Amino acid sequence: MNSPIKKLIRRFIPKGQSFPLERVFVAAFGKHPGWDDHIDDIGFETDIFITVKRILYIQGVGGNIDSGSWDALKKNQPIEEFKHALVWYMDGNLIVGRIWSSRDGKGRTSYPMVLCVQCCQLPLEWVLKNVLPLLERVEETCAATTSAADVRLTIENAQKELRQLTQQYELSPILPSVSTDVMAKLTEYPEMGGADHQGLLRILYHIEREAIRGHLDTSKGKALRPTLLRVPISPPPVTESMLLWINFLLKKFSMNTSVLMLMPLNKQWMDIIIGEPTHLQLYCLRASLGVIPLTSSIPYGMSPEFIDRAIQFIENS
Repeated sequence: MNSPIKKLIRRFIPKGQSFPLERVFVAAFGKHPGWDDHIDDIGFETDIFITVKRILYIQGVGGNIDSGSWDALKKNQPIEEFKHALVWYMDGNLIVGRIWSSRDGKGRTSYPMVLCVQCCQLPLEWVLKNVLPLLERVEETCAATTSAADVRLTIENAQKELRQLTQQYELSPILPSVSTDVMAKLTEYPEMGGADHQGLLRILYHIEREAIRGHLDTSKGKALRPTLLRVPISPPPVTESMLLWINFLLKKFSMNTSVLMLMPLNKQWMDIIIGEPTHLQLYCLRASLGVIPLTSSIPYGMSPEFIDRAIQFIENS
């Protein structure tokens, strides 16, 4: 968008409010051999990347490294490397990205490299099908070079490519409409417990126990505690599982709820953090099933009253 048009649009935006003039922003931070220490932040054109880096990288990864919690994992219990895709709905923003194990120019390997894309007025389904595969290619290119200049150029080119791609797509909300049959579709997954919905009941119980400590209906905006769910995922397409879970959680709580989905690649589960994550929830990045079991497999002692109420919630959703 050329400068005169940008100036014209800004005239109609109230002071103090930000409005992205582009629909895609690409940023990177973390560790890479092209830098002797942490990467000089690349592409931080919007404030959302500052928040993502603070929560995910500084407080989350850094907090677990500094506390020694990941070092304390016993043999065969840690996930040996960072290798994740992420989807984060936060304050009306959609961020997707990749996290992978890396090193700096001095050979230190504790911190990963993180690639993030902020998507504006693009539907989640389109983003999952078009942006995530491109990010995989960008990761491969960045991991194959030791040049900082190559990394910057790769990210710049990725942003250009994505912006050209989005020009062919009309403006639309991230979630045009929250599906009304989400729960019905989730109950069809065999890992949700079959006819008695045992796995899904355990997940609902975990949410009530850890996040809200109240009724299943949180549409009026009850305060949430940051809560981790580890849910099994069906075979590809994994994007369908992501769409169902984020639809369910945003419908259950509110469209203002932060939902972070972290998918360790080549694993059969997905970690979902409801509310703003802390290092305690982000411990999941390196914790295997031997440390954090599937929420759907935890043998909670659910009362008959809860089961009746939860089944009614499933049937009425």
